[in-house]
Amino acid sequence: MLNNKISKAVRLAIAFGTASTAVFAANSIAAEEGVEKVERIEVTGSRIKRFSEVSPTPVTTITGEELSNAGITNISDLLQKLPSSGVGSAPTTTTNTIFGAGINTTDLRQLGEGRTLVLVNGRRYVGASVDNPAVDLNGIPTEMIERMDIVHGGASAVYGSDAIAGVVNIILKKSQDTMDFNYKKSITEQSGGEEESFSFTFGGESDKISFITSLSYSETEQLEAQDRDFLRNPVSGMLNPDNVSDTDGIPQNILATGEFAGLQTLGYYDRAGDAFLPDGHVVFGDNGEFSPVIVGGVTRPAPNNQLRYFGDGFSNGYKFIEHQDLATPLNRFNVFTNIVNNYADDHSMNFEVSFSKASAYAESSPIFLAESIRSDNAFLDPAAKAQLDEAGRDSVTIYKLASGFGNRTYEDDRTTLNTTLSFQGLLLEEFDYEVYFSYGRNKNDTTWNGEFLTENFNKAIDAVEIDGAIRCADRDSDGSLVGALDGCQALSLFGLNGASQEALDYVTTSASISKVKQQQVIGGVISGYAFDMPAGGVSFALSAEHRKETGSNEPGAAMQNNLVFGNFVKAWDGEFTVDEIGVEMSVPLLVDAPFVDSLSLELAARYMDYSSVGDNVAWKVGFNYAMNDELRFRGTKSKSVRAPSLSQLYSAGTQSFASYGDPCDQTNISTASDSKKANLIANCQAAGIPNPGTTVGDWRPSDDWRSVTPPSVNSGNANLQEETSDDTLFGVIYTPTENITLIADYWSFDVEDAINSLGAQRVIDDCYEASSLDNSACDLVDRDPTTLDISEVRNGPYNLASYSLKGVDLEGTYKYETSYGSFNFRLLASYLEHREFNTDVSSEGYEPTPTVGEVRYPRWQGNLTVGYTYDDLYVGMIGKYRHSTVLDREWTAENNNYNDVPSYTEWSINGRYTVSEMLEVRLGVSNLFDITPPRNPGTYDDGEFFDVYGRRFNLGLNLRF
Repeated sequence: MLNNKISKAVRLAIAFGTASTAVFAANSIAAEEGVEKVERIEVTGSRIKRFSEVSPTPVTTITGEELSNAGITNISDLLQKLPSSGVGSAPTTTTNTIFGAGINTTDLRQLGEGRTLVLVNGRRYVGASVDNPAVDLNGIPTEMIERMDIVHGGASAVYGSDAIAGVVNIILKKSQDTMDFNYKKSITEQSGGEEESFSFTFGGESDKISFITSLSYSETEQLEAQDRDFLRNPVSGMLNPDNVSDTDGIPQNILATGEFAGLQTLGYYDRAGDAFLPDGHVVFGDNGEFSPVIVGGVTRPAPNNQLRYFGDGFSNGYKFIEHQDLATPLNRFNVFTNIVNNYADDHSMNFEVSFSKASAYAESSPIFLAESIRSDNAFLDPAAKAQLDEAGRDSVTIYKLASGFGNRTYEDDRTTLNTTLSFQGLLLEEFDYEVYFSYGRNKNDTTWNGEFLTENFNKAIDAVEIDGAIRCADRDSDGSLVGALDGCQALSLFGLNGASQEALDYVTTSASISKVKQQQVIGGVISGYAFDMPAGGVSFALSAEHRKETGSNEPGAAMQNNLVFGNFVKAWDGEFTVDEIGVEMSVPLLVDAPFVDSLSLELAARYMDYSSVGDNVAWKVGFNYAMNDELRFRGTKSKSVRAPSLSQLYSAGTQSFASYGDPCDQTNISTASDSKKANLIANCQAAGIPNPGTTVGDWRPSDDWRSVTPPSVNSGNANLQEETSDDTLFGVIYTPTENITLIADYWSFDVEDAINSLGAQRVIDDCYEASSLDNSACDLVDRDPTTLDISEVRNGPYNLASYSLKGVDLEGTYKYETSYGSFNFRLLASYLEHREFNTDVSSEGYEPTPTVGEVRYPRWQGNLTVGYTYDDLYVGMIGKYRHSTVLDREWTAENNNYNDVPSYTEWSINGRYTVSEMLEVRLGVSNLFDITPPRNPGTYDDGEFFDVYGRRFNLGLNLRF
């Protein structure tokens, strides 16, 4: 019976092991006293150790050799090329991110990086921060990677929470008996964005003890938009002067290029500072004088929406592209050690420790200001003061993008420690076991530079002339001038560079925040055969795990006490624990029957008891059916879960700024539907709004409120529950010869109770559209009792959203051997049939939004790898393809003339030559044909889905001793 099972396992491994989706650690097959001995292996996606390499779920494997051939310095760079994987956090997507600059994560199915579980050697690794449960791949050195297995489908029944979209399992080397020195350098054809890395890896092997240690350092330079010629002439959308109506067939907006494309103010802001007078919109000169805004020979009146200046040489607009970063500079240092002690036959101890330190830098636009300046301000030109007096105004509000004060900058320093002690072995020569304990800690220190001290700033801009000198005014409670403030430096807001350095030093400071996340895991797994059935042995795996996660968020005094302009953050800490028990079974049903080579049933269930969300169960039912040695079918139906993160549960509050309208604005009441208008009028009147909804009322929020981005506060929600996902898979594997494998997998995901924030506008609308103000939404909205403007909205996460998506993954591999070398071809492609997102399934009027075919979600994506090997030479090409898309599915030719985004194909070539046993040389060119992002307002500077680095040349050297 045993020989029959082994024979069947070996035949299946030969039949299906050639598929890249089932490439795993090699079996050890040896002859011992005439009996074949086959080692069971663990296949990612299951904790059952098996005699064959047949995977019960789709798994794509990237080997360490493929990583080396690609010439990359970070594993996320290669993961991003997979059609099933989106871009999570990356240096090209975190250039304006305060807490996450330089983080590298992955995002399977683009369901969100927190819904992809990353494991290291099959075990959990500490997340990037308290705000981001995803693993920062910066902390895992590429030189240590033996392979990466990517599971495309829900796997919570096996691994627990977070595995909704799938699992990335990074398998690291356990030992080596050589010393390796690796050097990599990537040089861009144009300046900026260069990468350089060094690593030293050494180890030793013996019958009892083996070890490996790696030290690595890498440095990525900042990439600025002005480093790239295709961004020095930006593109933008502009109002079409030829458009007459919404139905004339002429687009309302057209593509603008040239000097003034992208030149804009935000709201009413520009660099010099601007204001509104009865006769129109004016800007300030350096000396506080008024100058009219003239566009097209006409004085520009006060606008009702965003200003964009495209003519007449207007120079006060702000070009974000001139100050924009395309990639965050990043420095990384990693140390990793693994020690294996085979302390007895069939028993070993394994100790892993890794430490990483990463430093990143990011920039954002200057501060936006909307400040009231008195008419006696000493920096105001006398003629401008006279104009104010004539208009009967004792003050004017200046709107300014403070570019003269410099961009705001952020520095992120992160340290990550992860340790694991594990014991593995064989019990009773039948059962494999592993017990493990892991501890991980991540600390993220962020510093803001160029922040304004609110109190000092308000004092400094109230500048008056006293005894021939410009001083900060000291006023009494009635606003009358009584003298000058000691120690204060007067600040001019007028013009492009009106502020003195002394004044800037007085009003600016640095703010800081420290975030710490810790994770403790203890668990164990036992697997083996339970009993025999006519078709073979029933295999099983039992697992148990206890995990504790703690987190804290500690802002500095300036930020916590709201002393700086902008985002205040409250301190918080929190924790949760979870206890899990899981079981898996693989039950053979038929073998060697008509039209059935083998048929097995795959079952898994996992019970999870969270201190935060209570208990829940994940499960999976699947099958493996081999018709013969060439054709195989597989399928699964599973339920996966994701528990809320620490910050989603416990965040005490972070200030942000979001554009939203006031439902009590007369313009909003007049356009409201009949079903909502009555409640709006009644509730607005109850809130103190004078005569809402009447012709004599005509109430609108103040000009100051409408000209700024009002504040809101985002906090956690301790009442959150887990997200759930139902996913289905059906696949076919066809292997007509040992050199050809073709795979097609249909998949679908339905995610319910997805965590999503309502948004400030939704909170306000729910408050005022209700039958009365006595509702929970109104508890989250505050009004200023004097101006009646909305002063604050409190927002938070809720289990409201849903995702629905389905598609097909295709894979083909072909190996062709010749007398002059071997050729390897591998094609990965993904077709997205359906994708919808609903922000709120609990309320009427919120319908799912289809997004297939938009720029983030193309119908087709593909990756083709062609490799040639001859003796010590390897040459390979990698092609990446994205199908044509649109910016927005709802736009038509009436909206604009730039909605279409063309397809995008990018090629890279890499080569490797082994000069001797001691020296290996690698050369390559990324983005071989220097393909730039599509020249479109929505994509021309997009580093998330397109390459913004341009052509770059890669060099690698490996010295082995």
